[in-house]
Amino acid sequence: MRFINHQSSVTNPDLYLDETRTPVPGPEEILIEVRAFGLNRADLLQRQGKYPPPRGASEILGLECSGVVRDLGSMVRSWKIGDEVCGLVDGGAYAEYCCIDEGMAWRKSPVLSWEESAAMPEAYLTAYQALFELMDVTAMKYILIHAAASGVGTAAIHLMKGLSVQKWGTASANKLSYCIDQGYERMIDYREESFREKIYEWTYHRGVDGIVDFVGGPYFEDNIWSLGMDGKLVMLGLLGGVKIKDINILPIVARRLSILGSTLRSRTRAYKRSIVAGFIERFGPRLSTGSLRPVVYAQLDWTEINRAHNLMASNQNCGKIVLTIPSK
Repeated sequence: MRFINHQSSVTNPDLYLDETRTPVPGPEEILIEVRAFGLNRADLLQRQGKYPPPRGASEILGLECSGVVRDLGSMVRSWKIGDEVCGLVDGGAYAEYCCIDEGMAWRKSPVLSWEESAAMPEAYLTAYQALFELMDVTAMKYILIHAAASGVGTAAIHLMKGLSVQKWGTASANKLSYCIDQGYERMIDYREESFREKIYEWTYHRGVDGIVDFVGGPYFEDNIWSLGMDGKLVMLGLLGGVKIKDINILPIVARRLSILGSTLRSRTRAYKRSIVAGFIERFGPRLSTGSLRPVVYAQLDWTEINRAHNLMASNQNCGKIVLTIPSK
């Protein structure tokens, strides 16, 4: 089969098409013929050698895809050959064929395209985990989502549709209107405004109940000062760096804050299966009708992979970048 190769020992080498053997599904895996796969920040980091796959996972890039089931592991009972699915993988999605754990896939909605289906797993499961598993957004009055125009930020606002929580976000000036259009009620231009000051103003110094953050170090102090009593900070990334110094940690104790960190890729299969099951139980009806669908910012042929990575690295995109593989 063909796949997209890279050299992790070289900083940002060009990606190129290569050939390898078609993978054989394990006992609880399905083999799918990939029709589309989504891009994620983690892919850029792995390409640079900074985010190695978990032990036993494919070295090929790619964390999510959609496609058609072509082979079944010996213990698989929930799928059959020919089923159309999408799902989350630990690696291997940048290829014509990819193995997925049977419990980390779900049935492709007939009203969503291959591209839309491939754009969902990583972003929507990450957002679901943060909002409904690591915190209970349904019990909150105010929530702040950093990087609100990103794939996860867009997924988050879609998942919160209909909830009474006040939904606020941060983004650059050119993405604020996009976020409002997606459902955010108030936005902060992080380059020109202090989100800490805005939160104080909007909540009369009460603070928000939850924050979802991808930036890390530079935002940490303002995050904890922006949280109200019993607030929760969920950290999903460290794009701004990992170092913090001369920080006042008084709010952590005084306001009984919870600070949680998480990634999906390093979790056990059992945990990821439970996240998929919880997501489908809560949002399956909206998936089937198409009322829950991702924003695909760019749809490119997989031969344009270097262009796609450059586009993501430029931070221009609102929503997801998806690559398609022509069917045979």
